[in-house]
Amino acid sequence: MNDSIKISFYGDFTLGENYQAKYDFKEKVSLLRTKGYDYLFENVKNILQSSDYNIVNLETQITNVQSSSLEGKKAVLHWNDPNIAPKILKKYKISAVSLGNNHGYDFEDAGLKQTMHSLKSENIPYFGAGINAKEAILPYKKEIETGNKKINLYIFGGYKYREDYDKEFGFYAAKDKSGINLLTPKRVDLLIREIKNTDPCAFIVVFPHFGFDLQKTVPMQKEMSRGFIDSGADIIIGHGPHMINQIDYYKSKPIIYSLGNFIFPADFKGKCSPYNLIARLNFTETGYELRLYPIYMENNSKTPQTRLIKQEEIQNVLELLLEGNEELKSKIKQNKDELGIYFQLETK
Repeated sequence: MNDSIKISFYGDFTLGENYQAKYDFKEKVSLLRTKGYDYLFENVKNILQSSDYNIVNLETQITNVQSSSLEGKKAVLHWNDPNIAPKILKKYKISAVSLGNNHGYDFEDAGLKQTMHSLKSENIPYFGAGINAKEAILPYKKEIETGNKKINLYIFGGYKYREDYDKEFGFYAAKDKSGINLLTPKRVDLLIREIKNTDPCAFIVVFPHFGFDLQKTVPMQKEMSRGFIDSGADIIIGHGPHMINQIDYYKSKPIIYSLGNFIFPADFKGKCSPYNLIARLNFTETGYELRLYPIYMENNSKTPQTRLIKQEEIQNVLELLLEGNEELKSKIKQNKDELGIYFQLETK
């Protein structure tokens, strides 16, 4: 039995074969071919290894399916090699993945089923998608104990509503159709309330893929997050815009609107901030602590590598977390441990 349990959450993640194959074909540039997969993790492996559980937004399918009806409709289709990706995830201690995002159904039913099979081959749980809507909506559940305290952790994943992803791409799971969980406060309200009413040990994390690419926080994220908290969620940890969004509080519950990227070997051509976050929940008998470890990923390179930030970059991250709301400063404390610089956020 441990005195504390560390659970870390990571934003947008892919090994990037679809990007790197394109760069290699056009320019003979491939990070994966010349440096290898371990290069991607070189500077962040310590935080992965120091966590008891690591949860990532897997923004790709793990598949070698060659065709999709979405070819030419979506700008980019993501895939990771099924012979490599599951083993890499296992090697770097990825405990569970959310498939609930705008690339989780790029190669449709066949790609999703192969993704789920690939993850199962390494005993990596997934959530945020499924063979039907009933399965897709189910949260990932993990029972943990700290000292004499039992905690049942529930993590909900899924993607916001978009009309094109619904009517044109057929992305969302339905009664008799596989797909991504359509994550809205209304759809999970009863389920969250039921968990809170029947499980006194429940701690509920909503891990939504929302917001807009390369943009700061928008009202939709705030409205959705407040809806989740009104239903009973304890914390919101979002992702989707490929960059840090603001932190916030509602009913004394913390909201991280976007962690940004974790590992994402693609060239963003400088269109987004290079600063991103890892969120760590440290559970003890008396409650939990919330730490945000800022990380840096090159945003104008075909061979980007993720690292923890340097002291001289800390102000840049703080400005992104506040987005002009100086009142939030009182809820943030800067600190440092053996892993690096982090922000400790106020929790109740």
